[in-house]
Amino acid sequence: MVKIIKDFFKNEVKMKRNISKLCLSSIIVLIVISLALAGCASTVTSSSGTTITDTSAADPNQVICRNSRFQPNTLTVKVGTTVTWINQDNFIHTVTSGTSPSEKSGLFDSGDLSGGETFSFTFDQPGTYDYFCVPHYSMGMIGKIIVTE
Repeated sequence: MVKIIKDFFKNEVKMKRNISKLCLSSIIVLIVISLALAGCASTVTSSSGTTITDTSAADPNQVICRNSRFQPNTLTVKVGTTVTWINQDNFIHTVTSGTSPSEKSGLFDSGDLSGGETFSFTFDQPGTYDYFCVPHYSMGMIGKIIVTE
């Protein structure tokens, strides 16, 4: 009877070890899958030569506000295209037309965009449209939309 009880507890300890190993293996598999999916990001090179990795699978007419930068910082679209800016930071950005806070063009201004908020504008005329983020202009958060026929 004592041997049966010892064998029972011995087998129970082995089962607990196997369960722990299984849990650890599952965690490792989840980490590997997460890393593999992170590798599925698209890479875009802007006209300025800046390489941008975008994991949001964005529409080609979207500009992402992330890390106090517009990504891409220059976007070329056709007349009639609606461009959407998406704030992916956890702090406020603006999308303000013009070359600087002292030289706003008045064509568009998103106002304050909190994290997750969007702003859209339709470009009906060909031309080059400069814009910037009011709070982060001094950090170089500027962009350009080039509208072609």
